[in-house]
Amino acid sequence: MVELTARHRMPLLVAGQGQKDITHNEALLQVDALLSPVAERADLIEPPLTPVFGQCWLLPAAPLAAWAGEAGRLAVWTEGGWRFFDLPVGTAVYVKSTGKLMRRYAGGWADEHWAGVVGASVPSPSGGSVIDGQARSAINQLTQRLVAVGLLAS
Repeated sequence: MVELTARHRMPLLVAGQGQKDITHNEALLQVDALLSPVAERADLIEPPLTPVFGQCWLLPAAPLAAWAGEAGRLAVWTEGGWRFFDLPVGTAVYVKSTGKLMRRYAGGWADEHWAGVVGASVPSPSGGSVIDGQARSAINQLTQRLVAVGLLAS
């Protein structure tokens, strides 16, 4: 029986175990894929024809071919073929094709958004003895951007 780590299911060495190099190398391959993971894409449903050693993909809901049955997992191309990993809730993966982070939640993967409590809405500037149209325009644009990223209520 192979002992595994709790979160990433990496193989552990066991006292008296033969061929420790195999277990050690397997663990290093997993660390290489899972430590600060980077995926090529998160929307590809079939494996690429010519993957490069070490490349990773986040698999969508209904992948096909060699990825069939592996939905929601991280697929990694190795010298031994495809390896699939279940990443724990909370893991963030950078997706090259979009330039964004995706985070693993209990229900699956979602684009990473700003975390924290959404602040109250901010009223647009008005009134005052001196009206500065450019300043008001700049403040309105900043407020709109903060609303767009979820930091302020609309």
